Amino acid sequence: MRRIITMLALGLIISACGGGISTYEEGMNAYADVMEEMVGVLDSVTDKSSAENAAGKIEALGNRLGKITSQLADLPRPDAKEMQELAKNQRARMQDVQQDAAAQMMKVAEYPVLLDAWMRAMENMR
Repeated sequence: MRRIITMLALGLIISACGGGISTYEEGMNAYADVMEEMVGVLDSVTDKSSAENAAGKIEALGNRLGKITSQLADLPRPDAKEMQELAKNQRARMQDVQQDAAAQMMKVAEYPVLLDAWMRAMENMR
């Protein structure tokens, strides 16, 4: 029994770690997930110490965004109709993320360590 549980757990871990993006929809969802996480990290900043702690998290999230971007670049581009449908499906979520991000971006300007981390994170997306 213990062996079966161990094999099942290993299978779940391997499938979760293999999480390559195979469709544009998966990529857009992954991108939105990371952006929501980034907003959450910024939301946790209340002082210089928490800003320094958040800087590393922002850079790590930037690395994840870079990987998502490169995986999307390797996929065949959806046609215009499919892109419109994907954009339509993501519109409300992305508007919420952008609204939440706008409220938190003042912290990036307030704490130089966050601005540096943000710039490095955005550089990873190129």
